[in-house]
Amino acid sequence: MEISRRTVITSLAAAFVLPMSGCASQIRSESEPAGSSSPPSAPRAPATVPVTIGVPARPQSLDPSLTVDAESHRSTRQVLETLLGVDHNTGAPIPHLASDWTVTDDGLRYTFSLTPDVEFHDGTALTAEVVAANFERWARLPELLGQDRLDRLPRLAFASVFGGYAGDEQCRYIECQTVGERTVSLVLSEPIVFLAAALTSPPFGLSSPDSWADFDRALSDTEPGELPEARPSGTGPFRWGETPADGTGKTDGTDQSTAEDLLVLEADPDYRGGPSAVGPVTLSTITGVQQRLRELRRGRLDAFDYVSPSTLRPLVQGGAQVLQRDPFSVLYLGMNTRHPILGQLYVRQAVAHAVDRRALAEEYFLAGSSRADEFVPPSLGVAHPELTTYGYDAEKARELLELAGYRGEPLEFLYPVETSRPYLPSPEPVYARIAEDLANVGLVLEPVPVRWEDGYLDRLTADTGRAFHLSGRTGEYRDPHHFLEPLFGSHSTEFGYSNQFVVETLAEAVSIRDAETRTTLYRRSAESLALDLPALPLVYPISAVASGHTLVSYPTSPVLDERFDRIVPVDQTGPRR
Repeated sequence: MEISRRTVITSLAAAFVLPMSGCASQIRSESEPAGSSSPPSAPRAPATVPVTIGVPARPQSLDPSLTVDAESHRSTRQVLETLLGVDHNTGAPIPHLASDWTVTDDGLRYTFSLTPDVEFHDGTALTAEVVAANFERWARLPELLGQDRLDRLPRLAFASVFGGYAGDEQCRYIECQTVGERTVSLVLSEPIVFLAAALTSPPFGLSSPDSWADFDRALSDTEPGELPEARPSGTGPFRWGETPADGTGKTDGTDQSTAEDLLVLEADPDYRGGPSAVGPVTLSTITGVQQRLRELRRGRLDAFDYVSPSTLRPLVQGGAQVLQRDPFSVLYLGMNTRHPILGQLYVRQAVAHAVDRRALAEEYFLAGSSRADEFVPPSLGVAHPELTTYGYDAEKARELLELAGYRGEPLEFLYPVETSRPYLPSPEPVYARIAEDLANVGLVLEPVPVRWEDGYLDRLTADTGRAFHLSGRTGEYRDPHHFLEPLFGSHSTEFGYSNQFVVETLAEAVSIRDAETRTTLYRRSAESLALDLPALPLVYPISAVASGHTLVSYPTSPVLDERFDRIVPVDQTGPRR
């Protein structure tokens, strides 16, 4: 939704709604003085307005099929487009690079008609052969990357959606057939009822095969834990730009910035939907939320993500626009079930009783955030009405630790620092509150802070001696599968956990068309996870973006489908399309 259609968050913000609205109206009126329009006989091509957005981390890769994090997908969704798009009001799949699609009655063939006259930024035409080449590349990632490198990555979208890669027994993908020059069919071995929704997500952004060559050549020269630089050519409203040598913005509280802190997106003047009102858009990596606030105040940023409770009051008092997204993520406390102490269920149950999740949600997250008991947000409608839950009970937690024979052994707690995520806008105070609750019942913690930029996600997929870690999931399409399968649909190194019943139940739900039956399967999985406790759901967070007086409108979306060509700057003198 557009920023002008949303309400300002929290009761504090509500008190400032009228002043903020008045300010926005004043901005619009001042940008459109009387008599400023060009004569009808000599229309002027509107110039784009440069915009700088403060973000908490750099992309892990500019190839969205190889990443799972929101910061990578924030940039790639501007350049690479998907066959199907997202309706901004309902979240439902709609035509995009595919002008329409059909599904056979048995759900085993999806046929897409491609939008005509679409070209990638490198001049390659969008054809059925190009679409098929993209799907084949994704299906054969083990061959491209090597299994060792792939094993070091989180579970990627193709494997999660299709059940594996080409050649795997459980993989539902058979092939991508070219039916005509602009018609392509996905052929499945079993139905995937949420496939249309999944294909709207950034990992299925299409790129020109000609732009893969540099990445493929560089693979042999990179370490297994690394990925070469990727700059795939897309069809979107923006293309990859050149970073200025001196840079702008800041990352560490100084007035200096390096090229690696910035990502520039140039507006494509020939974009089929019409030229963007903004461009270039520069994503400036500023790890601290207070630093992002300061740079917005100084006018060096036009907007930033993510707003924390500590920055809300000064933002609202300064007349900034603060726009919430509907809650569509979950924060959880991971527990390593292979750890000699956390491997005991009594200890994990003690942890579940020790953390005051309601207070955590109310004190450390934006208003509207709520305690979580499941890994799937309530808006997806599969909440278990009789789920085994663990209320806050410090005395019960101490009793369980006594039963487990815990005697004060130190436990490593891994948590991210110098970053913000949709599910965790301020990691340090959240960790401190959880650590306080755990210490209160007698657990002895060894804090292990890790900068996000130093490979925090990599640490979660490696076998380590950690007992606890903080992480979460952010929804990119509306189906419970997206939240559960990547975490629990196969053996999880992150939790040292595998439950065959959960694996099989989640796999069965993929092909079930009856909504009631699917809901039953997800509830069975939720109950097993609640009893096993490989992780403790903590909070369903509200996230928010802030923009200054240079923008009239900024797009927000619960699935983060926030295209920058929908930004409306103050300097825009009229609608573009």
